[in-house]
Amino acid sequence: MSAVTLILTALTGGCDSDSRDEIAERLTREIIIHSPTPNDSNGNPTTAITASLFLPDEHREGKTYPLIINSHGWGGSRVSSDELRAMEPATASSPIAYGAQVESQLVALREAGYAIISFDQRGFGRNGDDGDEGSEGGSHGMSPDFEIEDAKAVVQWGVDNLNLLTDDGDPRIGLLGSSYGGAFQPMLAAEDPRIDAIVPSMTWHNLTTALAPNGVLKKAWLIGICNKAIEDDGAELSVEMELACTQVRLDDSREINDARVTESLFFDNSLASYEADATFQMPKVDALILHGVRDTLFPLNEALDMHRYLSSAGGDVKIIAHESGHGAVRSGAGSQGPIGQAYCGSIDAITTIRRWFDEKLYKRAAVALPDICVALDNQTGVHVTNVAPATSAHRVAISPVATVTGSSENNVRSPANEALFFALSQTITQTNQILLGTPIARLAVSATPFNSDPTPFTGPNAAGVFIGIGIQRNNQVYLVDDQVQPVLSSDNRTGATPEPIELVAVAEKLEFGDRVGVLLYGKHDIYENHPIGSGGVGTNWDGNAATVLGSVDLPIIEVDNLDRR
Repeated sequence: MSAVTLILTALTGGCDSDSRDEIAERLTREIIIHSPTPNDSNGNPTTAITASLFLPDEHREGKTYPLIINSHGWGGSRVSSDELRAMEPATASSPIAYGAQVESQLVALREAGYAIISFDQRGFGRNGDDGDEGSEGGSHGMSPDFEIEDAKAVVQWGVDNLNLLTDDGDPRIGLLGSSYGGAFQPMLAAEDPRIDAIVPSMTWHNLTTALAPNGVLKKAWLIGICNKAIEDDGAELSVEMELACTQVRLDDSREINDARVTESLFFDNSLASYEADATFQMPKVDALILHGVRDTLFPLNEALDMHRYLSSAGGDVKIIAHESGHGAVRSGAGSQGPIGQAYCGSIDAITTIRRWFDEKLYKRAAVALPDICVALDNQTGVHVTNVAPATSAHRVAISPVATVTGSSENNVRSPANEALFFALSQTITQTNQILLGTPIARLAVSATPFNSDPTPFTGPNAAGVFIGIGIQRNNQVYLVDDQVQPVLSSDNRTGATPEPIELVAVAEKLEFGDRVGVLLYGKHDIYENHPIGSGGVGTNWDGNAATVLGSVDLPIIEVDNLDRR
């Protein structure tokens, strides 16, 4: 038994046989980890990071074990000792929120022989529910210079203080978390080659394409994110994050040019910034990417880009794309209803987490998973090796010229009924056809003389169109996967000779008689100046008026086998 193990055994009790609750209580404690990155709140050269340590039963027998490092979503806090004792491992069908389902796997992992460190990101954990003040400093929104350095300090603490299972001195370490707690994982793996396996869930590859696609701010989400951190959770933000929140919450701002502090902030705080560095070599890491097809904050494109980049580094990289994730859009006619569960056909994304770590960190039985599984609905999934952009085989013509305005072509009254619908000339006649992939638009978008940009001083008097994929079924048109993508008249790709623009990737099972096409909006909730899910009606795109001409290629493919549960 090592000296470290002896010390921790003394702290947590002897080797008696205990009940689960007694084990959880005696093998957990709260710790402080000092990050070498400066505390920008008080000027100290280091920052105190609060964390909870959960030791496995094997610790008391002197055995070595892998380490799982976990962190929370935006506005949240770490899993405390009390919270872990109250948890039960969930499944995809458990009646709790998706993020809580993922977090619940910490119980199963500790019981399966893993040590766990769950930590508060800097600036968070301030709501007092853990009986402390959380981690010091102000949030920089997942900066490589701050949050990732903090996470590296957590790894080092585990290596220095725990009796970890190693391969020739290389510790076996995995990462787990959702959303903000998913984003640190691939970035930490980029910085620290000791990371072996990660499970990033409903998170981003490129924060710019996620929060400001084609230069347009997802204001409803951004306002909601800032409100949650500042008003609901009492989080502390860094100076630049506070300025970013101020700019995105202005009633009139709608483009990234209207909130310039966000431009470098978004991109730098992304795995994409590492990919953009031609001198950087991504270390090999095995990744189980869990994502939501109907996630309107971080669309499926983010998971596909992460999969592509991590795969290029040589790791075993899988995607399970399900029907859950960040939701909150209008319901009613034209809606697909509430988001679904974390299943992809018969695959339970939640219970797969432990099996993935068992394979990668304990070298136990391999998990039989497809390269990519994408849910088509709450019961059905499809297994593929790649998700490709659409081709011209299924091309929708936007012709003659269409005009969209914020006052009429919107989703204020219905998710789809007010939008303009342009469909393929042929209905679906084959039962093995699905929507799967990235639509490609080639559009000439122009501002009409009546267009009004509330902030023309930040750039041209830009107009825009919000594009979604629609299906007309049983005389009702609905918006597929709740997803829309903005395209601006000021975009260089929308001139007289339009260049291809990728839209949001979609996945949907098609039925005989469906009419599949394109929905065009002049404004949409996700990009409006009210918090996501508030049910309010925004005003920052009211004066929008644009003409649209061109085509959109739809990713309709044929598949022979579907996975059903």
